[in-house]
Amino acid sequence: MKKWKWLIWIAAGTLLLFYTRTDTRQDQASANETLIKTYDPKYNPDQTMIDYLIFRSMLSGEARMAVTGSSVTRGSGSSHQSKTWRGIIEKNLRQTHPALKNLIVSNHGHSGYTSVRLLEDHVKNPILLEEPDVLFIETSVINNHNKNVTLEDTFASLDELYSLYTTALPDVRILFLSPNPCTENKFGPPINQLGLTFTDYVEKTASYIQEKGWFYFDTHGAMTEQMNALNITRPSTLKDGIHPNDRGYKIWGQVLWTFMQKSI
Repeated sequence: MKKWKWLIWIAAGTLLLFYTRTDTRQDQASANETLIKTYDPKYNPDQTMIDYLIFRSMLSGEARMAVTGSSVTRGSGSSHQSKTWRGIIEKNLRQTHPALKNLIVSNHGHSGYTSVRLLEDHVKNPILLEEPDVLFIETSVINNHNKNVTLEDTFASLDELYSLYTTALPDVRILFLSPNPCTENKFGPPINQLGLTFTDYVEKTASYIQEKGWFYFDTHGAMTEQMNALNITRPSTLKDGIHPNDRGYKIWGQVLWTFMQKSI
């Protein structure tokens, strides 16, 4: 009789443990679903790009981000990649949320490339293979100006870039951004063969992208405003009149990070 009592107690304990573990798993699953919903763009249409990366990481176990553009995206002028605007953004993102702890921001910047050349296979194919959740496209108009790319061809290339990535990667979030402010042009005259200045390209592309309703960050304007507010001279932020030095990239990273924390 005692033996049967012990068997009954053991069975009851086993059942209690089973149901307790089941309830715990269900509670955890419910909590995870609630947390994911907090970052789901379906319920948060005006969320930040940071929150979107967190959501993608929670959904698939990892988040991916890529940047493409010219030499100022590649990081020319910096002492180390960690000192570039991309490196600063990557570090900040990793420290923002546990879901982004292992985030990698891949760099597809190419020195001397215009916005037209960003459509070349060896630039676009690696990005498509990576399938980033967020893609930053620096407009490369420093080189469009230097190499006399017409505004029509500039706009057409931006159209094609947007169409290419949003068609192939329907869940991607794209942010266009302008290059940094410069002081001199060592690769071409201040006014090119089309009668346009570098700032003409910055302003015209900004207007075009914003009229399209695409996400855009005015690096040129935000950096200029920040430097004026802090009495920082433009030459002190540049390595050679065009490419930022570590100080310039730090300012770029700071103003871009502030922008990324806003709903867009």
